[in-house]
Amino acid sequence: MNRADWILALAIVVLALLVGPAVHAASATAPASIVTITGPSGTSEVPLATDAELHVTGLDGEVVVVIEHGAARVEDSSCPDRVCVRSGAISDSGEVIVCIPNGVTIRIGGERSDGLDAVVR
Repeated sequence: MNRADWILALAIVVLALLVGPAVHAASATAPASIVTITGPSGTSEVPLATDAELHVTGLDGEVVVVIEHGAARVEDSSCPDRVCVRSGAISDSGEVIVCIPNGVTIRIGGERSDGLDAVVR
């Protein structure tokens, strides 16, 4: 490597050290605060801090969504396999529960601030 290569490599390292923290700070968002429930009849948004029980009319029947203690879950559904009910509660930004037979989606608003794309349980 000649002198120009060393200077270029040093410039790239310095640039990465300067830009990295700024990109990380810009990607951090506010904590999750909204639950978005989408179904065949439309979309509803409910604050995650509000305790509520919502009855959503799906394609195959009713889906009961419960929001309590900062988490959302499907309490009951008319779908045959009830995978959405067994999926449990969600509370982190970006988490989703989907009832495919009923066409209902429950999503926690915001983006994950911990840098993870997904969490497998």
